[in-house]
Amino acid sequence: MSLTTTIVSFFYNPIISPTLIAYLASVVGKIIYESIKKKHLTIQIAIHDGGMPSSHTATVIGLSTAIFLHEGMSTVFWMSLVFSFVVMKDATGIRWETGQQAKVINQILKKLRMGKVVDEELKELLGHTEAQVVGGFIVGVIFSYLGHNAFFG
Repeated sequence: MSLTTTIVSFFYNPIISPTLIAYLASVVGKIIYESIKKKHLTIQIAIHDGGMPSSHTATVIGLSTAIFLHEGMSTVFWMSLVFSFVVMKDATGIRWETGQQAKVINQILKKLRMGKVVDEELKELLGHTEAQVVGGFIVGVIFSYLGHNAFFG
């Protein structure tokens, strides 16, 4: 089997393709949402954490949806669903709180004029709000379903 055939067969897969479509849809959605919000094209949001919709959520829920559509309620589906809920809880919990703490630390450093304590500001946009996770959930289910039906339905 050639390298090209191996690559094509990897991506043309009833689990991988719909999951990638869900992920890409969330990234495009994030670019569109941020561009409208900021009134100019904001492509760099595609590589940043946080934002609407959650691409982490869209990806893991897209994966669970693709597995469900391909295998039904198998053990692998239930495992992926549990994994998805852990990712979503982490996005709105620990990662969100860490971002909020970074915001406060950055403000304290500015007020104390201690900008040189760290080389750069702490990253503030780490997690997601519940609405961003719900947005990612919706994008993940819809686009994984559409991708599955377009290529394998």
